[in-house]
Amino acid sequence: MNWSWITFLFAGRFLSSAVFFMYVGTLPFILSLWGLTATEAGIIQTGSVVGFGLALSISTYLSDFKNPSQILIFFSITNCLFALLFALLASDFISALILNFFLGLSQGGIYGPSMILVSEKYVPANRGKAMGLNIAGQSFGYGISLGLSFVLANLYSLQTAFLICSILTILGLLIFLAGLWKDLSKKYHFKKSIFKFDKKDDNKKNLIVSYSAHSVELFGMWAWLPVFLSIILLDIAELSPVVIGLLVGVVLHFSGFIANMIAGTLSDRLGRRFIMVLFALSSGLISFLIGWIVDWNWMIILIISILYSFFCIGDSSVLTASLTENTSRSVLGRALAFRSIIGIGLASITPAIFGYILDLSNNHQPIDTSTNWVYAFSFLGISGLIATYFAYKTKTKRI
Repeated sequence: MNWSWITFLFAGRFLSSAVFFMYVGTLPFILSLWGLTATEAGIIQTGSVVGFGLALSISTYLSDFKNPSQILIFFSITNCLFALLFALLASDFISALILNFFLGLSQGGIYGPSMILVSEKYVPANRGKAMGLNIAGQSFGYGISLGLSFVLANLYSLQTAFLICSILTILGLLIFLAGLWKDLSKKYHFKKSIFKFDKKDDNKKNLIVSYSAHSVELFGMWAWLPVFLSIILLDIAELSPVVIGLLVGVVLHFSGFIANMIAGTLSDRLGRRFIMVLFALSSGLISFLIGWIVDWNWMIILIISILYSFFCIGDSSVLTASLTENTSRSVLGRALAFRSIIGIGLASITPAIFGYILDLSNNHQPIDTSTNWVYAFSFLGISGLIATYFAYKTKTKRI
């Protein structure tokens, strides 16, 4: 593997992602400071996911015709800009919804080309590991975003938390420029005989449906597990809010950071389908379990949540590596774009649906220690089982 190049990509992804979950990380404070209902809070995060999915579709589509390195740098610049604007201007439901949408847009525009670049530079024998490292960098940044924003908001203010996270994106842009500088002038000339992505291929359909169901579960978990843990741990664990913020970051995204590297590497050795089924089934079952454990020992809750995040996100790199291996590079951007429209499109409404189920199953009462989480998390569990079924139906070769 070209370790030098993937190290630059990993570091750039890590730093540029350090703003994506600063809203979610500070949500326990925002709910009261901005007077938001659970549904409104979910809609703001849904705005981010909509932007993410839209830019992911556009950036991957364009990567069939334009240099993906140039597209990645463009969205890295917008990422820095909207991160700073969010820090300075977000103060209520409307402003946060608009700015979070554009933050998501920037994040999706970085993620899309990065997958294309990894598929170009690594052969199938180690592509799972390389894709895992790419997404692990993103997960590491999400963990920093979540934990750092919670701690800084608790110690100082919301704006301080947002500003510090925003500064990290500037460092990410500089690292991207250093790592991709030689690729920025690269010209692309694809075979004109291959010009259309075949949506009717059964294997591709199964991979796309599995990814879509996986995304619904993942984005719902990402948006609401931090709130679940913050409220539960603040009530039953004798820990400071700062420690809880760090623990939530570890649970949500540092476990995902490890999961992507492990899942990607194991899929190179054991086969893509086996790992996809194992991870999807495990996360789905934990989705059904987690709403019932609010009265358990806080350390057990933490361990189950770590496993939840580990299995829920670990599928991402393997699903992506599988699709790249089943698709010609000439139409890979369009294949990933189509997958994003379906998968992220469905996932974009998940945080709002989750919040709506919470409001409905709790008679629209404020979220507290007595909140019933069972129905909302079970909704995610159904998606996990769907992802498992369609992953099982795929036909992927053991490498």
